[in-house]
Order: sequence, then structure tokens, then C-alpha cells
Amino acid sequence: MGRYRLHHSLGRRTVIRQLHRWAKRHFSDHKRFKHQKLSDALLVALLLSRLVFKHPFPSIWWQILREDRSGLPSYTQAYTRGLRLLERLEAIVSPPKWCGEVIIDSMPLPVCRPKRGKRCAFPGARWGFGTQGDVYGYKLHAWVTPEGEIVQYLLKPANLHDTTVSYELNRRWPEFGGPKIIGDKGYCCLGYVFPPKKNSRYDTGWREDRHPKLRKRIETVFSQLVEAQIRSVQTKTLASLRFRVVLAVLAHNLAQP
Repeated sequence: MGRYRLHHSLGRRTVIRQLHRWAKRHFSDHKRFKHQKLSDALLVALLLSRLVFKHPFPSIWWQILREDRSGLPSYTQAYTRGLRLLERLEAIVSPPKWCGEVIIDSMPLPVCRPKRGKRCAFPGARWGFGTQGDVYGYKLHAWVTPEGEIVQYLLKPANLHDTTVSYELNRRWPEFGGPKIIGDKGYCCLGYVFPPKKNSRYDTGWREDRHPKLRKRIETVFSQLVEAQIRSVQTKTLASLRFRVVLAVLAHNLAQP
């Protein structure tokens, strides 16, 4: 990314400049048509900048950017163009890399309030259970390194068990060098490192002097994603939910030292 870690203390122009430098590696920095007001690389940089500064409202943040850059399009046009880049963003968010060990867990992403679940028509949303109670929507399942980077994730309906989705994440296990997968008691099966139960008759690989600290890392990462408004219930379509998640994950990874 650059010499300094992305942070709001650097200033808005500096953060956008660093994000633009990164985006030019993956997206075109040229306008395809005469009527376009900004390139794909600059568009991605501006959309990611809101998450670095943890601004809760995308449209208001875009108005703040338009005060400094008079040639920017409206937020509706920028958001529509961003959705067209969704598949490319999801392709570059989790490149293969070597990992010695990863922490796995899930967090709920509700699409409406629980009392409106019966009337909600969100595509693919299901009733599930989280640590804070019942939730109607989806769950984010992720692999996180001990340094706090999200190396891969999946967005699945909330009714699917964590172990079921973890098997889909394991399909890319060789691409990351075959890391050890550290989970909680929800991943109580062979192939994972998890806290043993009272009736466990074999060594699960869990070490009290080390693994609880690693488990705390993924809880911290999920808290940072919640601060980035990843759990907002204002999402209306699955594409917009995917777009919200991929931007939050990208901004989080780029802000890592």
C-alpha cells in the first residue's frame, strides 16, 4: 500500500491517494467513454475511503467528496457503476497466499428486524441463530490470520451450520498452504483445532496457553467490520449485500500494517 498504514489521521487526500495507487493495479485508470466522470480505479478508491474513515452513511460521505471534487457523478451513478465491478472485487479480495494457521468463525448479517422476518422478501434469507439470539438473514463465514487479515470468506444463509460452510471454505485449503484451522466448539470435528468437551477422548490440538488469544483476534476483526456498518439492515438486494461485504473486507485488509 505504501509507507504508512491507512488511517483517518493521514487526512482524506492522502488516504484516497494511497487507495488509488492500489486500485490502479487491478482496475483501469482510464475513462472508457467520454461521458464518464471518473475511472474505475478512482471510483473504487473513493468508495473504500468511507470505510477507512468509518463514516456510517455512504450518500453523505459522497456529498463530502463532491465538495472537494466538483466533477464527481451522483452517488446513485457511482453506486450503480460499483455494482458492475462486484465480481472483479470479489475475485481480488482473497488471493492465494501461504498461511501457517487461520482462525475460522461466523457472524450474523441480518437483513431486517426479527419482528419483520415473516414479511421480509429478501432473496435467500433464512432464520438462524447467533450468539445474540435469532437472526433473519445471512452469515459471514471467514478465515482470519493471527495478524488480523481476512484471507477468504463466504456469505451464506443464516440457517446453515458453521461446519457445513467450513467444508466449502476448505476447498481452497491447498491454495493457502494447508494451514491449521482453529475454531470454537461449533467446529467440533476432525481436521480442526477446537476446545475439547468434557467427554472428548482424543487430543483436539487445543492449547490453553495460546489458542484463546488467537480466537480473540477474529472477534476483534468482526467488531471492526461492524464499525464499518457491515451489519446495516438497509440492504434490499443480495448484490448490494455482497457489495457492502466485499468493500468492508477490502478496506479492512488494506488498513492492516
